[in-house]
Amino acid sequence: MKNISKISLLAFAALAIVLSSCSKYEEGNVSLASKKSRLVNHWKTKKITADGYDITGLNIITEVEIFDNNKIDVYSGSTVNHGAWVFNPGKTAVLVTNNDGSLTNYEIVMLQKDELKVRTTNDDGVVFLHHYITY
Repeated sequence: MKNISKISLLAFAALAIVLSSCSKYEEGNVSLASKKSRLVNHWKTKKITADGYDITGLNIITEVEIFDNNKIDVYSGSTVNHGAWVFNPGKTAVLVTNNDGSLTNYEIVMLQKDELKVRTTNDDGVVFLHHYITY
């Protein structure tokens, strides 16, 4: 009986180590909640950088609301742009169809229930890092 308890404890410890080290994203912790349930939220902009320079004060994006029905609202001050979103096949990025029909690929850096970081690169090679927190 003692051997079974030791084996169970070792198996549980090994599983915990594996789960804690196998996140798909660069930052954050492993979560048992689905990626969609963590992404669907009302997000407030904490910080946006362009090639490492803080551009949060420009209020390009002030908040983002992501809905369960794959709709997305992006707020820039009092202006709201409506679009649609979907995960890429590996769920490592969010593809957003903007209201003008253009497509933006947001690579997920961190996806937690109360914190989100995504990265995108524009046509000029400028890398934008968006950091959001929940309301």
